[in-house]
Amino acid sequence: MEVDTASSRHTTVLKRKANETITELRSNPTTTTSPVKRLRKDPSSKFRDVETYKKIIQTYKAPVWYGCAVSPRDLADFGWACIKKDCVQCVECEQYLSTTLPNICKVSFNVYNSSLQDIHQRMVTAHRTTCKLRTGAPPFRLTEPTSKEIMEAIQGRLSDAKLVNDDDLRADIPSNINLPKVEGHSEQLVYLSALGWNVSKPKRGSLQLGCEFCARALHIRCGNKFDPIHEHERWCPQIDCDDHGEPVWQQDINIVLNTKNRVSGRYAGSQIYKEVYAHTRRIIDSQSAIITPNYV
Repeated sequence: MEVDTASSRHTTVLKRKANETITELRSNPTTTTSPVKRLRKDPSSKFRDVETYKKIIQTYKAPVWYGCAVSPRDLADFGWACIKKDCVQCVECEQYLSTTLPNICKVSFNVYNSSLQDIHQRMVTAHRTTCKLRTGAPPFRLTEPTSKEIMEAIQGRLSDAKLVNDDDLRADIPSNINLPKVEGHSEQLVYLSALGWNVSKPKRGSLQLGCEFCARALHIRCGNKFDPIHEHERWCPQIDCDDHGEPVWQQDINIVLNTKNRVSGRYAGSQIYKEVYAHTRRIIDSQSAIITPNYV
């Protein structure tokens, strides 16, 4: 019975993909270019479905997900949602993938790294051959957002912060950072929102903060200091940096303030820092947590 059900789902997926191809052919005039090439030329087909990513990343929370060296962002890029400890499932083809790793205290570094690399390979191969998520998601920043889109996102995160007072939150804003003005909200709240944090005050004396890009959620007492950068998960898209070491949130602020072509004072004269930070982010993005032995 289970085999028949799986076969039926597989047939349904094939029919859906065939219908999508037929629809695409009908919507585009017949040319000498193949359907595959026409799809590749369509820029809209390369945009990332951010809302789907947010839904998937919310599944990677304790107690079902903890202590695993595989990055949830890498898994979400290929459509894998967490369903229980050390087990994920594709939201499209419904295949399963085990993320179990050997105990690093009981095996050699080579064995552990080999197991981790095997999981990264199976992020692709464990999908059905017809699954559209098999190729992975495109980068978050194929095109730069407009100032209007950025401000709408910031104001959306501030929608639950109406009860938060200026004294409830302490966050150090760098002296060289200029922030856009949002009526009815302090600079600290705007700063946190620009960094991707949703802030609310569910009850007296406490604040609730959460990031929808890395599923980080925490409660703090009112008046306690909060670091909006380091409280993100290390793989959070909101703290990604470009090749010059400038983070995404800083780029967004520059776009809003129309200072895209100016050199940020924070990074001026620090070329070494830019190069080191850019290479570090590339390494983190390429592998979740590949560990190399330290030979003494």
